[in-house]
Amino acid sequence: MLYIDQNKSPRPAWEWKPQPFDPPVQYAFIPEDPKCPGWPPNPTEEETEPPLIACNEWRLRVNFKLGEGRQDIGILFGVGCGGHRGGVSVSDDDCTSDIQLHDAASQVQLSDGEQRGGVLRVTRDGHRIAYLSKKNMQFVSWDLPTAQQKAISPRVDAQALEDLRSLEISPDGEFFAVSFAGTQPRLLVTEFATGRTTTIQGFCAILGISQGASRIAAQRTCSDLNEADTVTILKRDGTVISEWTGADFMENLSPDGKSIVEIQADFGDDGDEHISTRDALTGKLTKKLKLRLLSEPSNAVGHAWLTDDEYIVEAETPEPGGSFGYYRVNVKSGASHRIRDLGLNPGSTVSLGSVLARD
Repeated sequence: MLYIDQNKSPRPAWEWKPQPFDPPVQYAFIPEDPKCPGWPPNPTEEETEPPLIACNEWRLRVNFKLGEGRQDIGILFGVGCGGHRGGVSVSDDDCTSDIQLHDAASQVQLSDGEQRGGVLRVTRDGHRIAYLSKKNMQFVSWDLPTAQQKAISPRVDAQALEDLRSLEISPDGEFFAVSFAGTQPRLLVTEFATGRTTTIQGFCAILGISQGASRIAAQRTCSDLNEADTVTILKRDGTVISEWTGADFMENLSPDGKSIVEIQADFGDDGDEHISTRDALTGKLTKKLKLRLLSEPSNAVGHAWLTDDEYIVEAETPEPGGSFGYYRVNVKSGASHRIRDLGLNPGSTVSLGSVLARD
């Protein structure tokens, strides 16, 4: 980071060194009106080589009680009590903070001049995150309560950013995985406690990691076409447990590693949508239920598992860019409930963490 003084001479700004931070992250987001510029920044200026990290606009939304836990995250004005949650006034001891992660890439520059969104993940308890570090040019994991950061990938170059396919965290936050396609498809699995990384060759996409990374759902090929692919269930050391031919709309492996969820749209006159689960080891369809989020038409978009039995689904409006909110859907009964602690439009891109209010 740089800042300009009154003489317009650039000088190094303070270097952010993360401090311990206890309150959990509800979600990470990129604002609806991102300020990410195109390249070159000014068309009248001479073009230079564009940076690999085009923008860093990720922010953390944190809700907590006044005086609760350690809250000095090391960012000026990063924490304060706003008295609001989800746009609704609450009691004075409720605090809401939007903390900008100056180090987290929100847009990366590809070799063909295009930009791609930078991925960030939050654990279900909201205490750990993973992202592409602008400072280190590698993927890092960060434990908020202890301020520990650990690398979960080697340094990346333009080709690695082109090949990047997935970033995932196990539900318990103990294992992090990054996958790449290209001429050498590979899956990197890092244990946070030891910092040890295992490289599993031949896989380029991750459909999820179970608790303790006892099971990893991965795919060998990454096609831009929406075609069924072989799903492989691995142990964290790369041992293949099972393989089966996949369906078209697979999303995530459940926290217990037993199921893979699908959000399916039946393109008929009724426009019904369904949520289905498949046995992770065999691919056999175990449940198919009609989604009943709203009485009015909406487009269901899956986000993440909340528990072994509940999956978070967003009801998008038929018009682009709108949302009717987020719902917790029971994959066994089909019952759905609106998650009131999440606003209708938290941001242009959202990664969910500890979404439910604490007592």
